Amino acid sequence: MSKRRLLTLLLSVVLTLTVVLVPDGSVFASEYDSRIPTPEILDCQGIGYNMVAFGVSMSSSYDCEIYRATSENGTYKHVDTLVQSGLSWMSLDNGYWQASCKKKKITCLRNDDATEYIFYDSTLTFGKTYYYKVRLVQNESHGDFSQVISGAPVLGGADVTIIKGFANPSVKPKLYWNGIKGCQGYKIYRKTSGAEWKRVKTVKGAKNLIWTDTSARKGKMYSYRIRAYRVSGGKTYYSDYSNVFRVSTKTPKIKGKYNKGSVYGPYLSTKELQDVKRAVQGFKLNYIKSDMSDYEKIEAAYLFMQNTCTYAYAGWQYNQANTAWGALVYGEAQCSGYARGMKALCDAIGIPCYYVHANSKSLNPSHQWNQVKIDGKWYILDAQGGYFLVSGKTYRYTGMRWNTKGLPTCKSDYFK
Repeated sequence: MSKRRLLTLLLSVVLTLTVVLVPDGSVFASEYDSRIPTPEILDCQGIGYNMVAFGVSMSSSYDCEIYRATSENGTYKHVDTLVQSGLSWMSLDNGYWQASCKKKKITCLRNDDATEYIFYDSTLTFGKTYYYKVRLVQNESHGDFSQVISGAPVLGGADVTIIKGFANPSVKPKLYWNGIKGCQGYKIYRKTSGAEWKRVKTVKGAKNLIWTDTSARKGKMYSYRIRAYRVSGGKTYYSDYSNVFRVSTKTPKIKGKYNKGSVYGPYLSTKELQDVKRAVQGFKLNYIKSDMSDYEKIEAAYLFMQNTCTYAYAGWQYNQANTAWGALVYGEAQCSGYARGMKALCDAIGIPCYYVHANSKSLNPSHQWNQVKIDGKWYILDAQGGYFLVSGKTYRYTGMRWNTKGLPTCKSDYFK
């Protein structure tokens, strides 16, 4: 949202009569204090299936009353009030502070210097447009109303994102995506090189986020994209299209150690190692570009592991959670699976990488991680633990110890 400076009304002390339509539709004479600035709503937009957000530039010296209607010239009802006195603000990571308004129907965010406020109304009905105006209040006096601005809930806020895809054991493309809350399902589109996009599947249900393309054939390169939908009032609404994601059903040609006894999982079968290879192929096709630096490549691999794999709390012995198969194919792993999966990704994209195991002197003797070489220097990378390109000294603060014989020294933290 762009910041716009609110012009403060520096007028003489005059009380002016105005006519205000109150919630029950009646009319009464209400005095407003011209010393209190008239606020301006900066912007209003839908950010979810039941939510809109709008900004107000104002001072922390004033409370703010929020009014809403379902038509521009309709009845504006008092929805909530931001009461500044005694309000408890919670700090957020993005530099903003969050609090609830008095009736807890609207949430408010403000910036550090308390000059810009963003209000989130999540009590709305999809398919309707809402109209807002606000006014500032100080003690028992209020200023004039702002202009009216409108917004409507949308299928969006967070886009549909295809995060992972590869050919399954039957060599059929399998897609995984992040969905959109409030949708009723997803439309999946497919194309091959030189062809037009064609809808190939409607997946019903907002929480169904995995699909296998059983109509695909071997030896092909397919591109996919997805959009969410919701039907309201006889009309179908759509989100934006997702990113385009490619899946190959050709025999993968990926560098790595895919023989029996592999570091990716010493007890993985030939079939499981091929599954890993296809999963790595899917990563490389969609996340790695030829002009990327080594740093950009390792960052992409690290974020991929963070976003597509969760910790296997059930134990390492379930679903190959201590192997690259668990991390990259099944999507659940323990530290050993994360480290073996990262090793497979690094081997495929040309990043020198070691698989490292803690020794008996460690706080956790079973823990495992990686060492990677970026820009001529070696660093610790622990995808499961959340450590990205740190020195051996920094990593030892976690209580980890390891046998350094045969391993390069990680002398410094990486500062980009």
